[in-house]
Amino acid sequence: MGNLEQLLKQKEDLERQIEEALSAERGNAILQIKNICQQFNIKYADLKPHLTKQRSKRVTKLSAGNGTA
Repeated sequence: MGNLEQLLKQKEDLERQIEEALSAERGNAILQIKNICQQFNIKYADLKPHLTKQRSKRVTKLSAGNGTA
């Protein structure tokens, strides 16, 4: 079982390293985005339409005769 315990420990260490790397990369990406926005004077209002998903209009049909939606 020593081999299994070692492998599980390695897996745990790798998962922690992956989380740290993702966090660092995300931080760098945010800094790049901020710099680009400053360079081109881009405001949140300019980005918002591109960041949010358009909602489709919900259409409800009434069933004929039974009055249920």
